Amino acid sequence: MKLHQKAYLLVELSKKDSSWDYDLVAKALEEYNVSGSRWVNTFRVALDELSAAGLANSTDKKLDDGTHVGADKVLFKYELTEFGRTRMCETGLL
Repeated sequence: MKLHQKAYLLVELSKKDSSWDYDLVAKALEEYNVSGSRWVNTFRVALDELSAAGLANSTDKKLDDGTHVGADKVLFKYELTEFGRTRMCETGLL
């Protein structure tokens, strides 16, 4: 059984100091064997929701030059927060 999408993204975030959204989304697309802009947007929204909940922080941003998501789209770099790490431990994800 696969992890819920947000749990999967948190686990991936916990593996590095920080990650760009396009890297996390690419891994999630492969993990869930899905493709297309709908799924890209689903995972990007999930990252935004994790950030809004205080489980992750956006630490950097830049405009895509067209090589990752699409020209002139804003890309975000995320890191797991201490609160996020604590919640992961409490729920058994770590």
